[in-house]
Amino acid sequence: MKRRWIIATATASLYISLLAVIWMISTRQAVRKTENLLDYGIIDFRDTVNGSIDMMLGYIASSAVRYFGKPSPQPIEEMQELVRRLDMDEMNLVDRKGNIVATSDPSSVGKTMTAMRDSANFMVLTNGTQNTYSQPFRASVYNANVRCKYLGFAFPGGNGFVQVGLDEHHLADMLPTLLLYIFDEWLLGEKGFFLCANMQTGQLISNPSRHRDMAKTLPETGYQAEVAKQYEFSGKDSVGVTFQQRLFGETCYCRNYIFAGHRIIAAVPAREYYDTRAIFVSVFAVLLFVVLFAFGWFIDRIQRDSEQLKAFYEAEEKALAKELAIAKNIQASALPTSLPENPRFCLSAAMTPAREVGGDFYDFFPLDENRIVFLVADVSGKGITGALYMMTAKTLIKNALLAVQNPAAALVQANNELCRNNSANMFLTAWVGILDLTTGIVSFANAGHNPPVLLSGFSGGESDPSSRKTTYLTEKSGCMLAFMDNIPYKERHVQLAPGDTLFLYTDGVTEAMDSKGGLFGEDRLQEALRAVPSTNPSTVCNVVRMAVSAFAAGEPQADDITILAIEYRNRE
Repeated sequence: MKRRWIIATATASLYISLLAVIWMISTRQAVRKTENLLDYGIIDFRDTVNGSIDMMLGYIASSAVRYFGKPSPQPIEEMQELVRRLDMDEMNLVDRKGNIVATSDPSSVGKTMTAMRDSANFMVLTNGTQNTYSQPFRASVYNANVRCKYLGFAFPGGNGFVQVGLDEHHLADMLPTLLLYIFDEWLLGEKGFFLCANMQTGQLISNPSRHRDMAKTLPETGYQAEVAKQYEFSGKDSVGVTFQQRLFGETCYCRNYIFAGHRIIAAVPAREYYDTRAIFVSVFAVLLFVVLFAFGWFIDRIQRDSEQLKAFYEAEEKALAKELAIAKNIQASALPTSLPENPRFCLSAAMTPAREVGGDFYDFFPLDENRIVFLVADVSGKGITGALYMMTAKTLIKNALLAVQNPAAALVQANNELCRNNSANMFLTAWVGILDLTTGIVSFANAGHNPPVLLSGFSGGESDPSSRKTTYLTEKSGCMLAFMDNIPYKERHVQLAPGDTLFLYTDGVTEAMDSKGGLFGEDRLQEALRAVPSTNPSTVCNVVRMAVSAFAAGEPQADDITILAIEYRNRE
């Protein structure tokens, strides 16, 4: 009996101690839940309003782009009349160099965007890859007492942009229309709500429907502004302090945010806070009792088994990581890394696998002192299998080129070898070229690969963009390699002039996807190449990489990306 009492007492003590811990944990969780709800309400308000304002300004700016067509001088009276009709506060037309060529603000005449720190950020709209850029409300460059929000929309091809501005006082007049009933039926949790009132008059413009007849102004709700703590934003971070107010006759936990002359309040009744804690503790108390008296030994067994299973999986992950690292090193060693130094041509290349290792590859090597071989290929598989097949294919193609020194004949020989040993039923596409450094003629053959792009006429620089040409070499290609043996491939030729660059790539470039599933495509690739500042191969590759990255906007890479650019210089 004594032993039973000891066990019962020890169990009861442990039970009470654990309940006390659970009580503290549930209190902390209830506080965190309440604060998260309040944070969500304030941040969502900020994002909703900013999104609405950006959408409004973006529509106006894009309409102005279509209206003007290009940044050209306009009478200031016409610009002011247009701003008045559009219900904006400022509009500027800016050329590619940042000069304000037309404006509604007399103080902006003759100004340059690049000379002003905050305004210089809008010059990203002239790179030809970004259409819009907006800034949060900030002090005006010309009047520190006025806060404005600016948004820019690019003219086609980055040929300047339209900048529109909205005064915060002007927004304060628009806000009641924007926010009318926006939070009316949007509850925080089960019983939380939003209030929005004009700071000068206290008049409510947003009020929960169940309390609508109880108050028309913020003081009538019971809110005391003198004890409120303001919610603030700093970049992506937010800083808020929860405080209590008695609203509509009951205690609420609140967050306060001031925007455009209005006070926005997110509130959660305290009873919801306490209800959450009581439900959590009650449910957990029952579960704890069952666990302590019925399943203690089983939990211990599960813990031991889980530790063993965790150790097993960790060992497997380490082994796999080691194998992938070895495969990655082997693949990296198979690709040429040392770029040739030759005054008659310049070359740059890169491969970015979609996984730790990939199936794309590139290669370049001299046939003799006057001929250089360069190629890009794409294997159908990815991962370790694709990497192993890639190394086999690369070796066979290179050996064939060294043996026959003809791109078409080399593809025939490599294809037959690949077909003989293809138990995995894999295939690849390839584009192979041989540049004659004395004549600038490229002899090439295509095995089902994407057409390369010829960049010519860039020697005129930015002052003569009309001379620039980006042309796809769309001659009919042959069949992919390892699909069927004894397939003939046709040798073709293209003449390069000094300063011309040939750009090769795999379909990981043109088939890169954005968040909506759209493809980068050949047209965007051609636009990016047309906008390069020079045909230096390193510059060309960097511009394409940045354009693809900006288009994908953080979306995971679906396929390997390989690029190669070679410039013919013919310098003795």
